[in-house]
Parts: sequence; structure tokens; C-alpha cells
Amino acid sequence: MKRVGSSTIERTLLERIETLFTEHVDAAYNVAYRVLWNTDDAEDVTQTTFVKAFLHLDQLKDEAKVRAWLLQVAYREAITVIRRRRDVPTDPVDLSAEVSTAKGPEDLAVMSAMAAHISEALMAMDQDERMAVVLRDIEELPMREVAAVLDVGLSAAKMRVHRGRQSLRQKLENLEVL
Repeated sequence: MKRVGSSTIERTLLERIETLFTEHVDAAYNVAYRVLWNTDDAEDVTQTTFVKAFLHLDQLKDEAKVRAWLLQVAYREAITVIRRRRDVPTDPVDLSAEVSTAKGPEDLAVMSAMAAHISEALMAMDQDERMAVVLRDIEELPMREVAAVLDVGLSAAKMRVHRGRQSLRQKLENLEVL
């Protein structure tokens, strides 16, 4: 009896882990990439994020906040990578986005150019403001979750998003995209 019960528990835990991973891996990668601007480092951070999350899954108190919790882990892991590699410059890799919704080569070229301009503008932003904009506008997190991921108060998070949007708009205008 005990063996059947423990295998059921193990199966349930594995299903929960698989669900968490499939639902949030892209968002965790995106956060890591927007901090590090390097695909290999972002993949490593994403992997480390989920390993740490799975090891500490029992510490998650509120299931409704699992996304913010995972993204906070990803953000902190990415910052740790930056701190370790402070003396090693990281060059951004291919900035062109893969766009599957393009109708033809012209659309793909325009969308790719726009993605490159947005990535260039994001890279030029202050990291705190960039992450606030990425979390709020790209990952579409509620403002309270943005604050939780960035480990700041709600008003500070709102201010970072506001300033980040202004900065992004200004940088895109300077690139003559807007």
C-alpha cells in the first residue's frame, strides 16, 4: 500500500513540475535573455532557475504567484551571472527575431528590422527600467508581480515601468523608428 501511495505522489509531483516548466519556461528564458543579452547564458540561467525552483517547490506558499516567483528566481540568477562576469564583456548575439506570422519576405524583413530596433533600444536602457518594461509589457505581468520580481515596492515598480516606457520611446525616436 505504501509503495502505491508514494508512486502516486511521485507521479503527481512530476506532473506538477512538468506543467510548471512548460507553462513558464519561455517567460523565464525571456527574462534571463533581456538581462544577459546572450542566448547561451540565458539558457543556462533558465536551467538553473528551474532546478532551484524544483528543489524549493515546497517553499511556494501561494500557487497563484508561481509565475512571479519563477521569474524572480530567473532575474536573480541572471544578475548573479552578471556579477560573476563583470569584467568579461558580453556582446549581444543575433538580435533579429524569428517571426512566424509574416506573410511574405517583405513582411519578414520589416518585422525583423523593427525587432532589431526594439532590441537595440532595450539594450541601451537602464537595466532596472528595461526589466520593468519587459516584465510588464512583454511578459504582461500584473504590476504587483512586477514589483515582486524586481523586489521593490509597488510604487517603485510603477515608476520604473513609466520611466522605462519613456526611455524606450525616446530611444526609438532617436533611431527614427517612431
